[in-house]
Amino acid sequence: VMFNKPTRYQNLLRKSFDKLFPSLKEAEFEYSWTGGSDRSTSGFPFFGKLNEQRNVFYGFGYSGNGVAQTRMGGKILSSMVLGLDNEWTRSGLAKGPLGHFPPEPFRWIGAMTVRNAVRRKEEAEDCGQKPFIWDKWLAKLAG
Repeated sequence: VMFNKPTRYQNLLRKSFDKLFPSLKEAEFEYSWTGGSDRSTSGFPFFGKLNEQRNVFYGFGYSGNGVAQTRMGGKILSSMVLGLDNEWTRSGLAKGPLGHFPPEPFRWIGAMTVRNAVRRKEEAEDCGQKPFIWDKWLAKLAG
């Protein structure tokens, strides 16, 4: 199981945390974890129910912003499960995926290109350096 291990980015996270919160430098991290982060083509989550199994509802595409968007997702999903017709079920987010990524291997190549550009851009900014123009451009694709 890959999600029950500490993140391999703990040292990087510690460095960033200490920079943002210098007064908490002595505080220890009690937990860290790892896991996948799903993306959507719009950067927004989407919700729906399976055509084949009408009693199976889903919410995907939180794009790394799950903590902030989970409350809204709960409102949409609970309204869908209860069969309500309200602002939550009529939301544009309750219509299923709004687009699709390219097929493999193009999706993976594009995802890694953008992810690495974001990392280089943020590292340059953290070091007080100017990021490369192409890293800034590619990072915009991440949302």
